[in-house]
Amino acid sequence: MKHRIRITLALAVAAVLAFAAPAVLADDHRTSVKVMTWNLFYGFDDGPVVTAAMSGDPAQIIPAAVEAWRQVHATDFHKRVRDIALRIRLEQPDLIGVQEAVRYVRTDANGTIVETIDHLEILLAALRQTGLEYTIASRVDGTVVPLPLDGTGAAVTLYDHNAVLVRTHNPDVRISNPQHGTFQYNLGPPDFPLALNQGWASVDVAASGHRFRFVTTHLEDASADPANLTPLQMAQATELVNIHLASGLPVVFSGDFNSDGFRKWPTYKLLTGDFGLTDAWTTARRGPGLTWGQSPDLLNPCPRLTQRLDLVLFSGAFRVASAEVVGATILDRIPAGMWPSDHAGVVVTLVP
Repeated sequence: MKHRIRITLALAVAAVLAFAAPAVLADDHRTSVKVMTWNLFYGFDDGPVVTAAMSGDPAQIIPAAVEAWRQVHATDFHKRVRDIALRIRLEQPDLIGVQEAVRYVRTDANGTIVETIDHLEILLAALRQTGLEYTIASRVDGTVVPLPLDGTGAAVTLYDHNAVLVRTHNPDVRISNPQHGTFQYNLGPPDFPLALNQGWASVDVAASGHRFRFVTTHLEDASADPANLTPLQMAQATELVNIHLASGLPVVFSGDFNSDGFRKWPTYKLLTGDFGLTDAWTTARRGPGLTWGQSPDLLNPCPRLTQRLDLVLFSGAFRVASAEVVGATILDRIPAGMWPSDHAGVVVTLVP
């Protein structure tokens, strides 16, 4: 009953605030477009899994995989998705870019599926429970990682996705031309034992008589070996921008860029310097705007965000009406007893 009361009160507040927030800004008669980006988090600390995979030793790989699977259940997406869905209900973005939207499939020694956890399916269902309807407008299938759970063939396979979600029944925003792609340059054999395929998903958007492209992406994490992996990350960023600026449309890029916009790491400087993209956060706000750093178990009692990896960047003559970091206050941790993700979300209101 307490959970039901809490959810009901949260929805009541969200409904009041949503009603109070007009779609048309007082000083501009054009319709605004609200976009969000949020990395949903695999649910486990991938460091030990990577270390075990690098060893190639089943005696290390199996225990690391078993522990990762235990952590996935401990950071139960069914619980923390309610907080993500309620925050989306409060903000009501027109377009959402999500990363690390994972589908886990556990099979027994005979290859029979015995358990499935699908982040996108769970999220869309949770949003419907709040009274909102979103659809998957575009999705890219990325990394596939089989994790052996014992020596008999039982395993859990991780299927990673990035996706664009669009709020349905929204007459002010129309979408078309869904596209997706995998980067030409990715980390994988023979340099790395796992094929870590990163990519992007996009849609073209018509709003208030203007057209633009909305893209979500997840660039490779260079932090483990910056000297060698930063060039790979920059190659992915270059490919991403070249593909979408060639459309001739203004472009809104959203996602987990794995490059700190607060400290201005090299890929961030490439995007905002050489390519001339505008950072929505620094345009609208002062302050670090940190978005990543919660403990992998999501149980740290206070926020411990240390980097601004989640960005909304754009080309073209947009006006940034607002920019907010969401899902990173103590109140966001209370309902599920853990943080919604190791990343905070970012919400930006743009006027085309």
